[in-house]
Amino acid sequence: MARVTILDTLLRDGALSEGVSFTPEDKIEILQLLDRLEIPYLEAGWPYQWPEDLEVFERARDLGLKGKLVVFGSTRRPETDPERDPNLKLVLKADTPTVHIYGKAWSLHVEKVLRTTLEENLAMVRETVAYLKELGKEVIFTAEHFYDGCRRDRGYSLEVVGEAIKAGADIVVLGDSVGASLMSEVSRGVRSVKEAYPEAVVGFHGHNDMGLAVANAIAAVEAGAEHVQGSIGGYGARTGMTDLSTLIPILKLKMGVDVVSDEALKNITPVTRAIVNKVGVGDLDYHPFVGYKVFAHRTHSHIAAVLSDPETYEPIPPEAVGNERRLLLPGIARASYLESLAQRLGVDLTGDSAANQRIREELLKLEEEGYTYEDAEASLELILGKLTGRFRPEMNVERLRLFEVIRGKHSPVVEASLRIQLGSHDEYVAAEGTGPVTTLFEVLVEALREVRHELGPLDGYICGIKLAAVRVRTFYPRGKKELRARVTVTFSDGERNWSTIGISRDLIQATWKALFDGIEYGLYTKAEAEGVEPPLFG
Repeated sequence: MARVTILDTLLRDGALSEGVSFTPEDKIEILQLLDRLEIPYLEAGWPYQWPEDLEVFERARDLGLKGKLVVFGSTRRPETDPERDPNLKLVLKADTPTVHIYGKAWSLHVEKVLRTTLEENLAMVRETVAYLKELGKEVIFTAEHFYDGCRRDRGYSLEVVGEAIKAGADIVVLGDSVGASLMSEVSRGVRSVKEAYPEAVVGFHGHNDMGLAVANAIAAVEAGAEHVQGSIGGYGARTGMTDLSTLIPILKLKMGVDVVSDEALKNITPVTRAIVNKVGVGDLDYHPFVGYKVFAHRTHSHIAAVLSDPETYEPIPPEAVGNERRLLLPGIARASYLESLAQRLGVDLTGDSAANQRIREELLKLEEEGYTYEDAEASLELILGKLTGRFRPEMNVERLRLFEVIRGKHSPVVEASLRIQLGSHDEYVAAEGTGPVTTLFEVLVEALREVRHELGPLDGYICGIKLAAVRVRTFYPRGKKELRARVTVTFSDGERNWSTIGISRDLIQATWKALFDGIEYGLYTKAEAEGVEPPLFG
């Protein structure tokens, strides 16, 4: 199969997603993340829509990126010379070797949106591409609404593409711009252009309005497309677009298309997770290839099968995409499962020693209370660490108070006070916030700030720990009639995320347990990573 190049448009089309916005600093950080995937084309912005993107292009030139920076814009306006067009002036001001221009390939848009003639639209495409080629640019031309146009006037849509090719476009991209096409339509469109222009490099740009963006991209490649556009995480207008974190592994591992190197593919899970956390929109739990649950196995039969041969329940080796296998604690677990899980967390449970038996008994006791760790492995690692002596906790809560007060007529404020013993110090602190979770978090962090000398080299680290997410559900433990609250709290320190859980008949107590354990886990594991042992741990 022919070589296929990828263009990531997260920073342009992804910015059209509801709830998504990027600062120039965000874009610089994301460009560096994307470059770890060896994606050939990195579309960094659309200056005509967001003038601040010019700053991004200026700063990005000094990053030493392996991928080509791409600026986005449109064909010239009707009845306007290309050199006088304000949109094209900004495209050129970005000073990138590659430019990505879109033009209308649907007669409906030409007549109703551009309000011009079909002939003038053809001239706009032809003259814009020719102008940019004269300036020495690599030109990617996207025929916007190509497939929608084909359903109304196939001849005209093909004519638009032909004008771009004859004017010198290096890549012509067929747009399924409202995600309304089926795989057969996508394949037919690619083949029709390749048959008419055998030497043309044809690409595909698809949206996910019907959930077919990745499938359509695969169909395009199978039909001969040599270029695909999408975004890591699938961010894009409306319901998004082709998710490159799904497509890239499929192309490389299932279709034999060498779109990125093996080493770059191993970065796709950490890069995607970092980007999703940075964007702050979307959930990775069930995401193909890079999700937290995609290589998770829970039942006895599935776990036994995977331990025997991973191919029994895994589509690819998780390490190929930088993910990992997770064997979940399913009720009263077998010794083989416990040994495998504990070994991954650094605890050797092989053998029938008294210490191992004590650990198993403690885990089973927690299970009876309702504890499972499929979405909060940090809690399990913390428990094992304390039982084995890996972690030696020095924090003891002596008293915690939480209450809500009303200020004025309609201004509720939550206040918390905490007396905590850390090492040899006893501290009393207070904090306030708008809700119980954030207030409890703030009062705990404030206590640690007061005893920074107890944290040694980690005195500044505590200030960088943030709450990333809080999830609450209720359940009845097996054989019990009392409703319990299960609170999962996810933390972030800017480099990694981890989750801990708390379970109690009382929601506040469950929340406090998850928060306290999460802070402990963050500090203990950071200390290990840095090779330090502050007084708090000794």
